[in-house]
Amino acid sequence: MSIETGTRLGQYEVQDLIGQGAMGVVYRAYHVQLARTGAVKLMHALTADADTIARFRREAQAIAQMRHPNILNVFDFGEYQGTPYMIVEYVPGGSLANQLRQEPIDRASALRYLRGIAAGLDYAHSLGIVHRDVKPANVLLEKDGTPVIADFGLVKLLQAASVRSMTGATTGTPAYMAPEQVTGSQIGPAADRYSLATIAYEMLTGAIPFEGEGLMEVLYAQVHREPPPPSARVPDLGPRVDAVIMRGLSKDPKARWESCGAFVTALDQALAGAPAPAIDETVVMAPPVTATIPTAPSAPTAVRRATPQAHAAAEATVAIAMPGPERPSGAQAGAPSELGAPRSRKRLFAIAAAALVLLLLLLAIGGYAAISQRPALFLSANAVRPGDALTVSANHLPANQVGEVRLNSPVHTFTFRADSSGNMSIQLTVPGDIGTGSHTVRICWNASCRLQATLHVVDSLAQVTSVAGASPTPGSTPGASPSAKPSASPGASPTSNPTRAPSPTPTSKSTPSSTPPPPPPPRSITLSSSTIKILTGTVTVSGAHFNASQTVTISFNQSPVGTLQTWTVASSGSGTFNKQITVPASAVLGSATIRACDNGGCASQPITVNAT
Repeated sequence: MSIETGTRLGQYEVQDLIGQGAMGVVYRAYHVQLARTGAVKLMHALTADADTIARFRREAQAIAQMRHPNILNVFDFGEYQGTPYMIVEYVPGGSLANQLRQEPIDRASALRYLRGIAAGLDYAHSLGIVHRDVKPANVLLEKDGTPVIADFGLVKLLQAASVRSMTGATTGTPAYMAPEQVTGSQIGPAADRYSLATIAYEMLTGAIPFEGEGLMEVLYAQVHREPPPPSARVPDLGPRVDAVIMRGLSKDPKARWESCGAFVTALDQALAGAPAPAIDETVVMAPPVTATIPTAPSAPTAVRRATPQAHAAAEATVAIAMPGPERPSGAQAGAPSELGAPRSRKRLFAIAAAALVLLLLLLAIGGYAAISQRPALFLSANAVRPGDALTVSANHLPANQVGEVRLNSPVHTFTFRADSSGNMSIQLTVPGDIGTGSHTVRICWNASCRLQATLHVVDSLAQVTSVAGASPTPGSTPGASPSAKPSASPGASPTSNPTRAPSPTPTSKSTPSSTPPPPPPPRSITLSSSTIKILTGTVTVSGAHFNASQTVTISFNQSPVGTLQTWTVASSGSGTFNKQITVPASAVLGSATIRACDNGGCASQPITVNAT
């Protein structure tokens, strides 16, 4: 379900689409009398039965009672055509997740964000409200950098029996989930504190505690494994910071910090006691100094990376300024220093030259990687007719990006969501009201259209007209044969020529056009099972009558998000294929569709995601 622009929800008028997530679709809305912009969350993930609506109202009322500068305000709530919606404060500064993706966060900013998040969580906990899905994507940033926690209470709704999820199912984001959430145990404020410690770990080290692992491995690790301490990733953090964060990540909820504020205060004190960077925005590349006597422990100066582009170089080269021994007074001490000066300068030049070559090499590799990872747009066909099926796909998009496919003249929009690898593929039907000629297909996200391709729409009658118009051509041949024999008598010419001429040409040429060859059989797919288990299930997709020896794209689609994941497989010489796929991690309980497409068309089959 979507909401048309201009629709009024209470006193708010819907303006445009902002984004789409697991819970539903988000639109920008405007209150004319108050001149206030809000965000409408239309929650497709909730079923429209009486129990769910009642639970939604209770949660919305509880959230609306909260008033805190670090918690998103709720302005209104209700139902639109049976689907619950909530109108909340509009925060234009993006999310903490976007900030983390753009550039590293310095420690002072990290502590400022953590203090705000901690204050909002402790306030909610004092009212008996637990968030259950604290993560950077749910922390919005005001223009002045103030963190604002969003989506309070929404995850709790997913545990209702009437929601499209298992009763008591694990809910939340695996990378930030507390062990008790994974095991389905009692969940309290300590779960939010665990998530906050995970965010702190990420901001200080640039990585989540269990990085580079699959969904099931992360869930297992949250319960049974200890993450590497922060100093194992950033050595200058030291054991005091390790102790604070590892207590926050304790498997036992009772062993964690007693409040979010206490955790951030202890982390601030630990960072103050650890060696701090002297220059936080510059990469220092200095030659090592050969020390002949022990140095004081307070002397080392850690240097952090400056920009995302220099990330690789900064981690590979870290300079530590080490004070040399005190120079004795007198002429005897001066002589060796002067003798060693030329050698010292040669070493300095050699090290500087090597560092420059390494830096240039890393920049070249980074530039090549950036060019090779540019987003690209693909169409299953360049020429179509109104009513035809068209598959639009793209790769190298931002991970999990929500956007629109726009077909211009007139404008038709189709919502998509990229998968975690930045790939997306949707099938659409060419609108019947679109005119013939060249049209532009664009892919847009974040209020900007980044990719485009030209699509040619032809008249469905054009090919029939051209075939019928070609058949009279042989008819001109009989007209030529009488003129070829002018010497014959006038009476014989009409008698012999009309009898002979029509028989070889019109009769023989018209037979193929009146009995065209039978069309090829339609593309089809079959599934090894009509159901698939959530999180771990697999199914084999078998296809027939596809184009021979071509790439076939298989997609897993589920409303309201659309395409959750895509796979590719090559068809055989006879147009068949077999491909085993695993249910996407973002799939929810309920109906879904598996679709297979090549450059000539598509076939699909329904499938049900269940708990067993």
